[in-house]
Amino acid sequence: MNAGIKYNIDDFDAGRLNRNNIDRIQFEMLPARSTVLEIGCATGYMSAYLQKKMDCVVTGVELNPAQAEVARDRCSHLIEGNIDDPAIQALVDAHVAQKGKFDVVFMSQVIEHIAYPGDLLARIRDWLIPGGIMVVSTCNVAHWGIRLNLLRGKWRYAEYGIMDKTHLRFFTVHSFRELLTDSGYRIVDEGYSFEDFCPFKLLFDKRILAPSDLLRLIPVVGMKLREKYIYLFRNLISTQFAYKVEIAEEV
Repeated sequence: MNAGIKYNIDDFDAGRLNRNNIDRIQFEMLPARSTVLEIGCATGYMSAYLQKKMDCVVTGVELNPAQAEVARDRCSHLIEGNIDDPAIQALVDAHVAQKGKFDVVFMSQVIEHIAYPGDLLARIRDWLIPGGIMVVSTCNVAHWGIRLNLLRGKWRYAEYGIMDKTHLRFFTVHSFRELLTDSGYRIVDEGYSFEDFCPFKLLFDKRILAPSDLLRLIPVVGMKLREKYIYLFRNLISTQFAYKVEIAEEV
């Protein structure tokens, strides 16, 4: 694979993923047989799954030239460029004028790469049909691992993950929800992938006796309690989160 390609999965299948995987979580929010604008489609491996397995028609937008070249054969239509660029937004406008608005806008781990995310979210409203949805996911900078590193005085970028060196914006669960509502959206569904707090993992690099693991052992009510625990402490233990939103009636 070309060295310029960072994100690609040749055999991507959302249905085979662990239920704690953010891609599994967000794909369960996406409706089948819909027209989709995937912003930041990388090599189009998710677009291909949407088209082949969910009978969607996907228009992709991708900045990276090497990834866009691969995605061109996996999407019904491909726009190459930075969605932050007014010229690229104008190309989306032209596509909408010719083909119609989209049922769905899908942005997986993209919004953190956008310099002015509120401006983009406002523009996306123009590309959605009445009653259309947006599914958007990003990373949680308030995860306990990041907090612990800050207590140690560490802020170190990485190639992937929460501290990806290409991220321009950082969000917590609460700040991202606020961004969505301030941008004229109403949240209709949400999901979280998580890495639970575990003292043993810190000491011995082995996950033992994490609260979510202990809760699942309680007979009858354990799984319900576990779900409530994950939601209650989502801003501490989630690594990534996804939201399904629709345009609010009053913007």
